[in-house]
Amino acid sequence: GMKEGLQVHNQAIRDCIAGHNGHEVKTIGDSFMVAFESTSDAVWFGLSVQERLLDSAWPEELLELDSCAWNQSGPWCGLRVRIGVHCGEVSVQLNTLTGRYDYFGNTVNKAARMEGACVGGAVAVTPEVME
Repeated sequence: GMKEGLQVHNQAIRDCIAGHNGHEVKTIGDSFMVAFESTSDAVWFGLSVQERLLDSAWPEELLELDSCAWNQSGPWCGLRVRIGVHCGEVSVQLNTLTGRYDYFGNTVNKAARMEGACVGGAVAVTPEVME
C-alpha cells in the first residue's frame, strides 16, 4: 500500500540525488530539500526523478487508486511529485540537534514556490536557472 509506495518514492529520489551530485538537506514528510553544486545537476536530477517514478514497480494496491493508475492522457503511473528548481546564494545554519546543515533564504523560498506552482510529474525552473 502507501507505506511501500513511500519506500519506492524515497529510494527513487535518493538514488537520483546520488546520481546527480546532490546533497539531501532534509526531508519533511514526503518532501525533500536537495542542494546541488550546479543548476544543470539540479535540472537533470528533477527529470531523472520523474522518469524513475514513472518506471518504478509500484505496489498493485497503490495502482488501483485513480490518482496513481496509468493514465493514457499523460505519462502518469504511481506517485507523482512536483519539483521546483532555483539557484542562488543561501544562508547556512548548523542544526545542533541533528548535526546537519540547513539552508534558508530567498533562494530556498523561491524554489519552494516553483514546486508549489506546478503539477505532479513536472519540473518547474525559474528564469535564473534557464540562464
